[in-house]
Amino acid sequence: MLVCLAPLRGITDHVFRTVYATHFSGFDCALAPFVSSVKGAVVKKSHIKDFLPENNKKLRIVPQIIGKDAEEFAILSRQLSAMGHETVNWNLGCPFPQVTRKKRGAGLLPFPELIESFLDHVISRASNKLSIKMRLGLTDASEVQRVLPVLNKFPLSEIIIHPRTASQMYSGPVDLESFSRCLESSVNPVVYNGEITSLEIFKTLSKRFGRVQSWMIGRHAIVDPFFAETLRGSTGKTNASLERIRLFHDDLFENYEKIFSNAGNVLDRMKGIWFYLEHSLTNGDKILKRIQKAKRLDHYREFTKIAFLEETLALYP
Repeated sequence: MLVCLAPLRGITDHVFRTVYATHFSGFDCALAPFVSSVKGAVVKKSHIKDFLPENNKKLRIVPQIIGKDAEEFAILSRQLSAMGHETVNWNLGCPFPQVTRKKRGAGLLPFPELIESFLDHVISRASNKLSIKMRLGLTDASEVQRVLPVLNKFPLSEIIIHPRTASQMYSGPVDLESFSRCLESSVNPVVYNGEITSLEIFKTLSKRFGRVQSWMIGRHAIVDPFFAETLRGSTGKTNASLERIRLFHDDLFENYEKIFSNAGNVLDRMKGIWFYLEHSLTNGDKILKRIQKAKRLDHYREFTKIAFLEETLALYP
């Protein structure tokens, strides 16, 4: 079984991934948040900073690219291959309208002929393996059944499927029947991603989809930082402690202080983390409200210090 950390834009950057892997275990790899393909024969180092090997020593990553220009994608893919990345991922899952209306991300799913043309070009020119992360469709879950025959023509390392349409965004039930049909139709390995929020749900899914050997966990890995360890059966109540979360939090805060010169950027990043992390503490909702009002780093630092001293772990009671 492989467990991979899903990309959360604005959250799971290389700083987060490194600090997270220092304090918690269980993940075999991480899919990095996407960057756009860009024009030019050489992509600037600053554009792919998140993928640099020196920034990813703790956890193996797969770089993710979003775009519809096959040659731009191939150029960036070859550059990433030269950096040592054996696999790159093409994003066909981003659900945000500002992306999809440009026929990028999930916006390409209604156009299997464009996907085929893109893959024809990229796979013949790239030196690394290609994986795909996708939704069931843009607005209709049946779209995936027109895309999969196209994907079956190509030797993909894996297809990561989030069983919702883009129009659903991140709400509403996942469509397990459609995912089951995808699993039956695909000749390429399929990874499950979506709403794995408890050990019981994971056990149910793994029993139902016995062919699935790889699983991707996103938001719940931050809600419950011990979750990947739990899936592997290595964490009990004694190992899941508020002290481990505090050490992770403080380490992350210090690292963001080092790389951001603006206090507002540091606070924005930490507030984004607390949107999920609030569920770890007994009075997390009240703590989040206080944190959202923080305007200064010293106020934030003092309040979170007190919160970790006074609160208890809401997970694994």
